[in-house]
Amino acid sequence: MRVAEAIELMTKGLLQRVVDSFTKDFPKSDEERAREIILRNSGELTDPRRIEAVLAFDGRLQDQIRQTCVLEALIGSPDCTASELDVVENVTQLQQQVLDAAASPQALRYEDARSVEVLRAVMRVALKDAVVTNQELELLRVLRESLGLSPLTMRIIQAQLEHFPRKGNLLHTAAECREALLNLQRCGIVFYCNRANGGLYVIPEEVAPSVRRVLGIELSPHAWGKLLSALTVAQLATILRAEGMPEYGNKEARIARVVLTGVKPSTALARLSKEDLYHLCTSVPGLKVSGSKSTKIKRIVRHFANLVIRDVAEETPPGERYYQYLVELAARDRANLLTNRIITKDREIEGAFEEGTRFLFSDKLGLELQHMEGSDHADGCIAFGKANELLLWDNKSKETVYAFPPSHLRQFKRYIRDAAKRVSCFLIIVPAVADEALANALRLKSECGSDTDVALISAEDLVWVAEEWRARSSRESFNLEVLNATGILTRTVLDQRMRLFL
Repeated sequence: MRVAEAIELMTKGLLQRVVDSFTKDFPKSDEERAREIILRNSGELTDPRRIEAVLAFDGRLQDQIRQTCVLEALIGSPDCTASELDVVENVTQLQQQVLDAAASPQALRYEDARSVEVLRAVMRVALKDAVVTNQELELLRVLRESLGLSPLTMRIIQAQLEHFPRKGNLLHTAAECREALLNLQRCGIVFYCNRANGGLYVIPEEVAPSVRRVLGIELSPHAWGKLLSALTVAQLATILRAEGMPEYGNKEARIARVVLTGVKPSTALARLSKEDLYHLCTSVPGLKVSGSKSTKIKRIVRHFANLVIRDVAEETPPGERYYQYLVELAARDRANLLTNRIITKDREIEGAFEEGTRFLFSDKLGLELQHMEGSDHADGCIAFGKANELLLWDNKSKETVYAFPPSHLRQFKRYIRDAAKRVSCFLIIVPAVADEALANALRLKSECGSDTDVALISAEDLVWVAEEWRARSSRESFNLEVLNATGILTRTVLDQRMRLFL
């Protein structure tokens, strides 16, 4: 979620926190004024230097660990977005995994024993101080890296010294996680979208790369898993051998062992040969194969860092799988669709976009779809209102914004005129809507002969409606009046109409 999208889902007080995070020059203002200030100063808000500065830490080590764990929980969530419950559960799981690893007799057995003892001795001295400065943390990081040890190893040593995530190896509570989230909001790093699905914490897309860099995280756990899955068994063995780990086992066991080493993705890829990297680039959709070894590594890491990865089980029915990637289908995002195996060929995009939309209307919104005869018709139809009129929709996938070309005007006019009953609303679902598309929407309404409302909506906003309406209404099925308007249905317009009709 980008900054501009997130602030549409926030109320006045939460918006003011964002404003206060980068400037005190503006007096407290209303919602729209606060949004305007944030958008106008988004460059300063998302400046990597500002983010690095506000995340620099001076204070108790347990508070630094808490802040880091909360950020890791959010960064590792799909789209860097999660509910408070999910954040707390992810933090608890992350911290408990470290404690379990530290308690194992096998802990650190593959690390260099002398290096471990050097870091342990320095950590023991550092932990005697109540306050650990950012400079001291940086020195510990440099020492760890010079010893060839991973961040996970450092956490395991802290746990063995009974100081992870805090003294006595006590887990951070839900209240402590909430406090960390509040502090990160005041820093302008985390946004709380209280109008989204009961409340969601978000690290905006423009902020996330800088946060990853500060944390030393190249890829989220999901993306790292995707990258490792793209490697061969022999390539995984090469990485394990270089890290001093056993090479035996099936692919899944080897992947788990690579993750356990804590090696960075770029470091792991550097263990492979140029030929290995060439073949990896050819196997990943859309990746160029030219360039030096370091160029290929950067390109591969960047590709997987930018992947949209959602938790969709292999056995999930096609319609639901397509719904989960409806935004990417609308935008014809081949890299994400092919890498996540949502499609296998470009020509499948349109059909998948249509099937995912049918799932949205039928399964998510609880509406009964109407059968349409022949092949020259809109992509979907629903009976609408007491007069049993119709809502028709049509999907238009496109790599750029949709500007409503004249050819589509003629096509849609035919669909409306040939419909068996009066079409009350014609909905056009696209990746993003250009402002100039409004002119042909108004023209279609005027020329169709049935005073049909013509609405344009992005796939992302339609998915938002589908996910949001259950939290706002107890109706068994969705009220199509929300969509029954002429013009561009922005998130703000949809929010207003949902308040009115749900």
